Amino acid sequence: MHSDSFSIGVVGAGFSGALLAVHLLHRCRPGDRVYLIEKRAGFGRGLAYSTVNQNHLLNVRAGNMSAFQDRPDHFVEWLRRQRSESSDPPVDSDSFVSRRLYGTYVRSLLCDELWSGGKGTNLYLVPDQGVALHEAPDGVSLVVAGGRCYRLDAVVFAAGNMPPDRNEGAYFGNPWDPAAIAGIPKHSPVLLIGTGLTMVDIVLSLLDAQHRGPIRAISRRGLLPQVHRTARPLDLAAWDLPRTTSITRLAHWVRSRVREAAADGWDWRSVVDGLRPHLQDLWRRLSLEERRRFLRHLRPWWDVHRHRMAPVVAEQIQAAMTRGQLSIGACRVVDMAPSDSQVRITLRPRHGDVETAEYARVINCSGPETDYRACDDPLINDLLRRGFARPDPLGLGLQVSEQGALLSSDGKASSRLFALGPVTRGSFWEIVAVPDIRMHCARLAAYLETSVRERNRAEPSVRRQRGIISSPPEERLANAVPPLLRPTAKGA
Repeated sequence: MHSDSFSIGVVGAGFSGALLAVHLLHRCRPGDRVYLIEKRAGFGRGLAYSTVNQNHLLNVRAGNMSAFQDRPDHFVEWLRRQRSESSDPPVDSDSFVSRRLYGTYVRSLLCDELWSGGKGTNLYLVPDQGVALHEAPDGVSLVVAGGRCYRLDAVVFAAGNMPPDRNEGAYFGNPWDPAAIAGIPKHSPVLLIGTGLTMVDIVLSLLDAQHRGPIRAISRRGLLPQVHRTARPLDLAAWDLPRTTSITRLAHWVRSRVREAAADGWDWRSVVDGLRPHLQDLWRRLSLEERRRFLRHLRPWWDVHRHRMAPVVAEQIQAAMTRGQLSIGACRVVDMAPSDSQVRITLRPRHGDVETAEYARVINCSGPETDYRACDDPLINDLLRRGFARPDPLGLGLQVSEQGALLSSDGKASSRLFALGPVTRGSFWEIVAVPDIRMHCARLAAYLETSVRERNRAEPSVRRQRGIISSPPEERLANAVPPLLRPTAKGA
């Protein structure tokens, strides 16, 4: 192993973690190691792309879903190669394909690096869960539930989304649990808490399962995601944007641009999509209080315009509403009493009297939990307890520097611990979509390779053994959870 070779652990093998691993593998030399650690079965899919329902579609056109910024047609070309070998209809850049298929695409990226790229000796797949971590001047020691300890130069947390709540009886706080829609009597009423894209997925799953009973979806404002239409993004330069740090003035500016665009024959979607390249800069300009104001007053309206439904999905949702099976309303949950067979729930409609009803199933579709202080992940809890990380003050994830380095409890940026993807939303806001994540993956991979190699060349005397260590440092296994899955497997 060369003196400047690196050993980097990536915790989480969904889209963010898998793509970062791909970019790191591009930069690997003999002797470099990338450890991809994932507690769920299946590397590369993550929660978003693990669905088996082919009607769960991407809410972004295929043309915008390439994993590589410098190869915008990569995903569409991959799709065409897959379709050429089957009888499926042809696709183009405007197609909306299944999320399951996109997960297969992400997995194929790892396979390409292993087999076509000849990186099989650099990648180590670890089907286990991180439970504890120790950062020292000479490296990071990461302990997994199975008992092994990994000595690494750096660790990147690409944690996925956490479910909004716990399951209890007929109440499912985890909408992604396959049991959430299982065993519901066909004609019984179902209540969905939340009216965003997660709700849309659950409705489609219920309809595919031939559910005939009424489906009621509620949220505080009762807003339904808008529909994608063909619209070219407005070409907005940085100097076109208002020089303000007031969310109120920014909102007024967006509304005025929408009116101007409409007068010129443009769609409002053109304005929203034209803003996308500038959203992270706009977010960073805002003070903490202005960000709070946005989350409190404007976020629901922004979300339904920014995160839209594929047209074919919108048609199914509208059809269910037209025939009276699906209803959308503005309500708050006042009280809830779950049992094994039903949930008795009290609601306060925005306009109307408090009502109490019983539902055969209540499913929380309000979106992922982002407050890591409420997280039950042992590794995240260990990081927070030991002061290696601190929660974002808005409850949107973990605080990071502009490079993605975790901030410690005293606000110092780590040189060895980083985060990527939705966990960094508090710092970047627009970091859940593929175009944004792929850009951060490329930047972080380049930064990690350069910084780690330079440090290892400069400090060869303190560089200790990297890789799997038979026993963990100090007492790190004292509180580890029981072994999960199976031992480390090298290669694919």
